[in-house]
Amino acid sequence: MVAFFKSSLDTKVRMLRCDVLSVLFYGVESWTLNEDMCRKLEVFDMWLYRRMLKIPWTDRVTNEEVLRRMNKNRKVLITIFLRRPHFFGHNMQNESRYALLQAILQRKIFGKQGPGRRT
Repeated sequence: MVAFFKSSLDTKVRMLRCDVLSVLFYGVESWTLNEDMCRKLEVFDMWLYRRMLKIPWTDRVTNEEVLRRMNKNRKVLITIFLRRPHFFGHNMQNESRYALLQAILQRKIFGKQGPGRRT
């Protein structure tokens, strides 16, 4: 593990994409993203970059400066929003497996659940 922290920045970025972002993006297509969740995803993205650059939290380094040092753009939210239409198309093609999900997405389920405990 010590060798990872001494490796080059390019190796760290490749490990980030392979290990961390693949776990983050697993099932992200079905998430309900609100403004707070988008902000948390951006913060997580910047936290990863700051850890790779070994910038302590006490240093006053702006996010733009961190992105400039990494030669990167903000990619997490862009990737999530690009993956969502693929997920929707995948679900709409497979009729038998995703019948309930298709009914929900097409708003074919009406009514609401009654109050009280189900028996």
